[in-house]
Amino acid sequence: YTTSKTVLGIVVYVNDNGVGGQVMAPWWIDASGNRSSSGVGMAWGGYGTDISSLPNMTNSTQAEADFDSCSNTDKIVAAGDASTYPAAWATRKYAPTEATKGKWCLPATGISRNIQKNWSAISTALSKVDGASNSFNHWVWNSSEYDYVNAWGANLSGSLWNYSTKDSGYHVIPVLEF
Repeated sequence: YTTSKTVLGIVVYVNDNGVGGQVMAPWWIDASGNRSSSGVGMAWGGYGTDISSLPNMTNSTQAEADFDSCSNTDKIVAAGDASTYPAAWATRKYAPTEATKGKWCLPATGISRNIQKNWSAISTALSKVDGASNSFNHWVWNSSEYDYVNAWGANLSGSLWNYSTKDSGYHVIPVLEF
C-alpha cells in the first residue's frame, strides 16, 4: 500500500490455481455507483423477476459454491436496466479508475462467504486504507439468485447469510475480478 496511489480494493479471494481472484471495493456505493461513506440500501431487482440465464441457487451448498461474480452480474444487467436491477447496475457504474470502468460486479455468494471467513484480516486491511471497515455490519447483495422472488445476501462482518426478497433494501459493495 502506497499513500500516493488510489486504493482499488482489498484482495478477498484468490482462485484455486493461484492465478487471478477478486478484490472488494473498500467502501459502499450508492445507486449512481459513487462512493458512499454510510451505504445506501437498494433493491436487487423487482419482486417476482427471474433471470432465466442466471442459475437459481435454491440451497446453501449451491450458493456457497458460486464464485462467478462477474458472469452473474453480466446476466443481471443484460436482463434489464438500472431501474429493474439497481444493485447490479450500481456496481457497473462504479469506476474508481478509468481502466476499471464497467468491470465491477456484485459478489457471488461464495465470495461473500470467503469475506466473512476472513473478516478479521480484511477489516484490518480496510482500516489501513481508510475503508469503511466499521460500517460493514449491514446486509449486502450477492449476484447469486435464489428464485424468482429472492436473491442471496450476506452480513460481511458476521456469519449470517441467507436469501431475501429482491426488493429489500440491502447495501452494495462491488468486487473486481483480476
